[in-house]
Amino acid sequence: MQFTLNRRSTVPMYRQLAAELREQIVSGAMAEGYRLPPERELASRLEVNRTTVLQAYQQLKDEGLIASKVGKGTFVLPLQHIETARIPVVRHEPIDEEPKPSVVRPPWSVLFSDYSNRFTYHDIASAERAQRGDTIIDFATGSPNPADIPDDLLRSVSIEAFESREFDGQPESPIEGFDELRALLAEHMRARGVQCGVRNVMVLSGSEQGIDLIVRAFINPGDCVLVEQSTFFPALQTFRSADARIIGVPVDEHGMRTDLLDGYCARFRPKLIYTVPTFQNPTGTTLPPERRSELIDVARRYQCLIVEDDAYGDLWYGGESSDAHRPIPLKGMENAGYVMYLSTFSKTVTSGLRTGWVVADPHVINRLAALRRMVDQHTSTSSQRICLELLKEGRVAEHLRGLIKAYRIRRDAAIAALERYAPDEVYWTVPAGGYYIWVSLPDGVRSLDVLESCRSQGVTFMPGSVFDVDEMDDSHIRLNFVRPDAADIDTGIRIIGETIAQM
Repeated sequence: MQFTLNRRSTVPMYRQLAAELREQIVSGAMAEGYRLPPERELASRLEVNRTTVLQAYQQLKDEGLIASKVGKGTFVLPLQHIETARIPVVRHEPIDEEPKPSVVRPPWSVLFSDYSNRFTYHDIASAERAQRGDTIIDFATGSPNPADIPDDLLRSVSIEAFESREFDGQPESPIEGFDELRALLAEHMRARGVQCGVRNVMVLSGSEQGIDLIVRAFINPGDCVLVEQSTFFPALQTFRSADARIIGVPVDEHGMRTDLLDGYCARFRPKLIYTVPTFQNPTGTTLPPERRSELIDVARRYQCLIVEDDAYGDLWYGGESSDAHRPIPLKGMENAGYVMYLSTFSKTVTSGLRTGWVVADPHVINRLAALRRMVDQHTSTSSQRICLELLKEGRVAEHLRGLIKAYRIRRDAAIAALERYAPDEVYWTVPAGGYYIWVSLPDGVRSLDVLESCRSQGVTFMPGSVFDVDEMDDSHIRLNFVRPDAADIDTGIRIIGETIAQM
């Protein structure tokens, strides 16, 4: 039994130990009935405080993976214990800052709801402040460069949308969206290989709303959700807010390790599998066809649903000459209803156009629409009008062709800069599309240390811990190569490479 604990990490040691034990249990390295070392023995072996081992064991007990028997030790539990496991919510008591305050302030830690307390608050605000200004080379922000959106496109589309007479007498949209827009979105999906009709499509105020509605519709407290070990962090926050049990599945250069899924599903009996299979955020990987088939087969066997988040699927850099190799969405590979597909215009048109869509079985669409009555009633009529005009006459397709050409050049420039400036111990993905390059740092180099130094030099990016299920990953960074101006990519990556080398 081997463990690798990073004593320089900001992640508590007990959480690191719990994560390593969990992976060995789920992978089968520690089988049912396996006896774990006594707390003192393991603490001595790892040269940590006994409390660290006690806390790690307690976390796994709360997850239903292990149990202790007086006089016999601690053992790995059989599968049937998993379904009833719950992770307790820790309530923090308010702290009196002044012994006799002249003004009694609200006890925020008590007043905030359990719902909001389940969120993980990353230092996003300070990151956004650091990204402002003309001198910053921004590899961090997960949105396109505003300069890539032609002013004349949005201006002409907006004018035509609001001059249209088609909406007279129907000032408000149905909850599911305007039928004409739903029909155009269904046509767009059929071009991607997904067979669907108007009844399968619902317009959203961004794809993140779709994640929220799906969680409201399907997740009860304690239900398990499987995700890639590093994934879209707003999705993690949504699952946490529902008090779901989130389990990360290991990934490699081809995405989720679907060969491990059967064991994870047998152990945890998930309600949902959330995945970004195409140009994944943050790793940039793409799930090969055989893994896509395996993922769908496992979901069918265990009667769990798949949430396919495909925000970047239209940004494929393979070229028109090799369309046969373009990734087919999971939704296009099954028609029984196990896959719920999400996408958005915010990554391909502009981040300010908060319009997305979900493609799912009509039963799901009806339930999501019912739940949406409590949220925002419907997507902005103005946004829907603009999207209608964009989808008409192939305008989005034409815009995408120019965007893909520009982004392919930036990707190649970023890869060339990494090859030029990164130390030999640094590795990275080469994405076939999307926004992101996932960079692996050398042993002993912490992403937050690199980020702090680079920010002082006018360069910013996202550290891997933001996307990690256990918030333990301090050995990766995510670079959004489409966000900076093309002329700044070489300079920015040179600064990152030199900083890593110095550390």
